[in-house]
Amino acid sequence: MKRLLESPLVHADETRLSIRGVDHYVWVFTDGRHVVFRLTETRETTVVRELLEGFQGVVVTDFYAGYDALDCRQEKCWVHLIRDLNEDLWKFPVDEELQKFVSAVKDLIVPVIEAIDRWGLKAKHLRRFKKEVDRFYKTVIESREYALDVTKKYQKRFARYRESLFRFLDEDGIPWNNNTAERAIRHLAVQRKICGALYRRGAVDYLELLGIAQTCRFQEKSFLKFLLSKEIDVDRFQPVRRIKISKAINREPKL
Repeated sequence: MKRLLESPLVHADETRLSIRGVDHYVWVFTDGRHVVFRLTETRETTVVRELLEGFQGVVVTDFYAGYDALDCRQEKCWVHLIRDLNEDLWKFPVDEELQKFVSAVKDLIVPVIEAIDRWGLKAKHLRRFKKEVDRFYKTVIESREYALDVTKKYQKRFARYRESLFRFLDEDGIPWNNNTAERAIRHLAVQRKICGALYRRGAVDYLELLGIAQTCRFQEKSFLKFLLSKEIDVDRFQPVRRIKISKAINREPKL
């Protein structure tokens, strides 16, 4: 956690985990190199606020309202937003109002993502889209009255999270999605499908080992070799690489 707090960026996410039939929540924190898991009995973000107290960087999260209480800069995940929009489009396929709203969002964000694919997360290439963002808010969010509850829902979301939706336009290296946290927590979802429920003591031990394993994975190091090395610091651990000697070197010369 100390190294996470020293990072300029932390991804956070949470998922359910059954402990003897009772729902608990597992929280993941990662900067792309280090992974930490925490287990809580509720979805309250007390553990998040405690662990990230004093953090000076940016936290990337989804739209769970509990994250709003964090006293730090945030970037909201566009992948979650796009997924929610798509799901509601499938639910209301004939609502022209929602279709026009989603089309306006698409026209705004697709050129931004294309620029990121070309230039990377460089603010000097992305700040030019701030004018388009201002135009989107004036014409789609602030000056419109929608009839459908589903469209009103997204109107309120865009208004509430304007700053944290577009922070990546102003600061270098801020991702527009929370895929890193999704990658870190994916193995837990697989384990949950395999075993169904865990005991609390076993779950805590498992999450500690999973955090180490995922840290090794993110740093492209062998989890098994790290354990066998008896090292206690993944950052300092450097696995010994075997040098392969070509058979031609040991072959006796033919006369």
